[in-house]
Amino acid sequence: MANEKPARAGNRREFVRTNIPLVERAASAIILLLIVAIGWAIYRAGHNADPNKYNVQAGTLNSTLLAVAGKAGTAPSAAPAPAMVPETASAEAPKPADATPAAGEVTPAPDAGAEGGGAEGAAAAAPKPALAKIPLEINLAGIKPMSDTEFYDSDSLYEKIDGRSPAYQSFNVVQLRCRSFSVLALPGSYVDVYEYRFDNPVDAFGMFALERDPKGKPLTFAPDGYSGEMGYFYRQGAVYVQVNASDEKPETLALTLAIAQNRAQELPVDDQGLAGRKKLPADGLLPDTVAYVPDNAQGQSSLKDVFQAKYKFAGAELPFFVMVAAPADTAKAWQSFQDFCSRFGKTEALPDVAGGKIFRAQVFGKWKVVYQRDGELGGVFDATDGDQARAFVEKYLQGGIK
Repeated sequence: MANEKPARAGNRREFVRTNIPLVERAASAIILLLIVAIGWAIYRAGHNADPNKYNVQAGTLNSTLLAVAGKAGTAPSAAPAPAMVPETASAEAPKPADATPAAGEVTPAPDAGAEGGGAEGAAAAAPKPALAKIPLEINLAGIKPMSDTEFYDSDSLYEKIDGRSPAYQSFNVVQLRCRSFSVLALPGSYVDVYEYRFDNPVDAFGMFALERDPKGKPLTFAPDGYSGEMGYFYRQGAVYVQVNASDEKPETLALTLAIAQNRAQELPVDDQGLAGRKKLPADGLLPDTVAYVPDNAQGQSSLKDVFQAKYKFAGAELPFFVMVAAPADTAKAWQSFQDFCSRFGKTEALPDVAGGKIFRAQVFGKWKVVYQRDGELGGVFDATDGDQARAFVEKYLQGGIK
């Protein structure tokens, strides 16, 4: 029948709890009272909040208004207590040290009597002036500027070369000046000219050597330079120049070469700090291996501003390095290097050659032959044949390798 209720299974009865223990009733009441109390506390806190509780207290920022003197200025060991200023900032408050002066405003020079002041302190704390933005003009027939000259400093360099900028910054790049020139005889063809200026010729050489293409061909118009399939790359003074063609058409490549030669003629020759580079002999030199090591060459803290390269000699490739410094410094570095090799390998003193002191050492299975003469220190390192390394160094000291 449709109206029949389903039968219960067996003798099973429905359970209804009618007797609640007093302990459970008390606990429930306490929980309800706590909920009400918490809600009332939140309500009161929201309607009686102190508006000044989370306001910024300007007085706590007084220390940030002081000028920073030198690299250690951000963490002084005994900084003077800052003068108190009103918590409400006013137009009379001192400016932060890095604030940019308004147009026509003159920034006062540091007080010579203050800590870090004077000519030396001012030179250390004052930022270097930005280079003038001189347009890149090239007076050659057959080309025409496609746009205005672009300028980038160290901080904005990433906008132009993105991921490569940190390497340039590590060598203290100062400015990039670049411009594109169209080839008038070939619509759509152009030549890009990049001139990276560094703080000195050594850093310019360091960046050039870092990016050197081992397949490049040496240039006749720039000693530190090479040509690639579609461009020319060289160091001239404190500038690292890159001239790239848009295509391999003969007319484009010819103008690319002409522009590269023009820049080498226009940019000043400056080899300051590159005395070590000039000491590297040309005989047997593998140009694509020339490198600059600013610090800790050969793992030695005393070897700085080192130039090195590989040489073809007696059927082998020998790495050779040169450091030029004060005679006292080279003598000290030579002795320190010899002591190091004695601790970790076997060292042998060799007879002097042409005024140069020499030692030979085998360290970790490789040979080193190191000389020191006046203000010059150098030698062969990581050679597999100790006699071959010795012959190279002795021949160099005698003037047989130039």
